[in-house]
Amino acid sequence: MTPNESDGNYFALPRLLRKFFGKNARRSEGSWGEAHFIGVAVYLISYLFAAHLLLPCLRRWTLVPALLSLIFVVWFLWLIVLYLNSLLVKLYWAWGLFTDLSGKRIQSVVIGILTSIFAAELMVAGRWTRWIGIAWIAAVMLNLSAALLLALNDEENS
Repeated sequence: MTPNESDGNYFALPRLLRKFFGKNARRSEGSWGEAHFIGVAVYLISYLFAAHLLLPCLRRWTLVPALLSLIFVVWFLWLIVLYLNSLLVKLYWAWGLFTDLSGKRIQSVVIGILTSIFAAELMVAGRWTRWIGIAWIAAVMLNLSAALLLALNDEENS
């Protein structure tokens, strides 16, 4: 199977649901909806995490300008994280680690781990943002469970 076919899903949970309903459960990196939905979720969780850290330091009159500028600060910090991650991938490959994984796959794992850490912090924060953290952690757990079920039920590789 080629990984970039347009008919399929990147995440395991939608693939498991497709398999359950008798459709093709192939992996694909071409799902526009998945990419944008997860991208917005990752950015939202990152922004809320940064705002959660920043809010105790702000006075009322600086709140709006600070939260507006935080939009760009979080975006810029993600660019730095992605660049550092690309350097780490090259270092891993030079050491002979994870050579069977693509750079995109390693980057997805690192982004998922960072976002899960941010979501866990939001979850224990005790504010309304905890529900966003709970939703993210629940989605990650469901996706990992679906990946396990797909791996256990993979007739093609048996």
